[in-house]
Amino acid sequence: MDYMLDREAMAVGEVVFDGCQEQPVDLNISLPDYCPDIQRILKCQIYPRIGSRSISGDRLMLEGGFTVKVFYLDPDGARIRFCDSTDTFSTEIALKQAVENAEIYAFPRVEYINCRATSPRRLDIHGAFSVCAKVVVQGRSEVVGNIVGSDIEQQKTAMKVNNLAGFCQQQFSVDEILELGGGKPPADNIMRSDAFAVLQDFKITAGKLMVKGEVCVKFLYDTTEENSMPEAMEFTIPFTQMLDCAGVTEDCLCDVKLEVIGVEAQVKNDYSGDKTFFDTQVRLFASAAAYRGAEVTAVSDAYSRDYDLKIESKPKTMDNLTELVGDTTVQKNTLSVEDGTVSKVIDVWNEMSTASAETKGGQITFKGKFSLCVLALNEENKPFYFERLLDFEYTRACNSSGDNLKCEAQVGVGGISFRIMGSGVEAKTELRLTAEIYSRQTFQAITTVTADEEKPVARDNSAALCIYYAEAGENIWNIARDYRTSVDTIKKENGMTGDVMESRGMLLIPM
Repeated sequence: MDYMLDREAMAVGEVVFDGCQEQPVDLNISLPDYCPDIQRILKCQIYPRIGSRSISGDRLMLEGGFTVKVFYLDPDGARIRFCDSTDTFSTEIALKQAVENAEIYAFPRVEYINCRATSPRRLDIHGAFSVCAKVVVQGRSEVVGNIVGSDIEQQKTAMKVNNLAGFCQQQFSVDEILELGGGKPPADNIMRSDAFAVLQDFKITAGKLMVKGEVCVKFLYDTTEENSMPEAMEFTIPFTQMLDCAGVTEDCLCDVKLEVIGVEAQVKNDYSGDKTFFDTQVRLFASAAAYRGAEVTAVSDAYSRDYDLKIESKPKTMDNLTELVGDTTVQKNTLSVEDGTVSKVIDVWNEMSTASAETKGGQITFKGKFSLCVLALNEENKPFYFERLLDFEYTRACNSSGDNLKCEAQVGVGGISFRIMGSGVEAKTELRLTAEIYSRQTFQAITTVTADEEKPVARDNSAALCIYYAEAGENIWNIARDYRTSVDTIKKENGMTGDVMESRGMLLIPM
């Protein structure tokens, strides 16, 4: 005899891909005629950007571009020069199933770069970067919430869950003409540009998210002045953007992320002919996932008072988003220089950052690494370059507690300030930390329940009650299961209200 099972559905995010694919970079670059010869290479790096992401059937397509940028010294070793080479890439990744309306989280990661000058005017470059992606689809999961049968006793567990109510992803751009100020000399060309986005606030209205934030843009540029060193300039651009996010309501817990996927800028003349304007476009990628709280009841154990049951189940793990954590911390580090002394710092920037997090005792601890790249002058006013990979750790309070918690952490490097200290540089780095905290619940999910009608429960009808001596802490459910009676009957017969024996004692078990 099969029993009817009432199932409860949950909207969940199912991961159909989470991995990386490597893209090789092999270039032979000849310097343009307007570039002087290479005396010594200071810095060579790959800067990949993902421009578009899409899914067709069971294929994930990622397209973008990368720039290989080389900073070097001119033949006199007195001035910093640069050259770059830009190319595009596309990659196709097989998913485990065809999907529609999926969330696509993608980012590039530089693996390595080798650069050498084969002649004063030629560069041989070999390296690689990885395109990493995580694809999540909105799916449904079911648990058995009730077994229909007059002879069935069942133990149920109530679980609080945050169902995925909706998500959206959208690209947009922030355009602005930025003017040099603060007595900065006019620009000849842009040597390096970088940007990061800061989410300040968002509001939910009629299935839409109004996102407010700012983009911080930094340029390293070559000036029009003779024999001058590069100059750095930073700007902040505020923005608001409306995101269509079907399913989101004001009672949702929303995880909103902003990512800079490209910076394009050109030097423009002002009204007097000086090159003091940067015509700038910053391309952003916004993603938002909305979760709505609910309570799900699942049958964790069952038995029949009349027959032996065959219960089939399988282990099930549920990761339930419980908290979003965001914070900013400033890390102070002293970057020593082994040979020589720093007389002037031209620029300091970041190119790599990683983070992980764990929770314990109502606190979350972030750990990770970030790099600082320094372009400076030595005591002879000659340019040189060095970089350091630094560790960080930061702890703050969180609302989540328990043993079965997991964290997915991210770190972004914001503003960097610096000053010369002794022979080195003291840098203060703003780290923007975020984490999603999940509670992990693992249980046996019942799939089928069948009664063996050829094996009825043998009962002793000679007595109405049986005496059982229970130990302190013993669960009434286990006792009722052994005697094939109900928990409620035992509790009523013995005047109990709790589900566990408070002390050692005698129980009357109705037969």
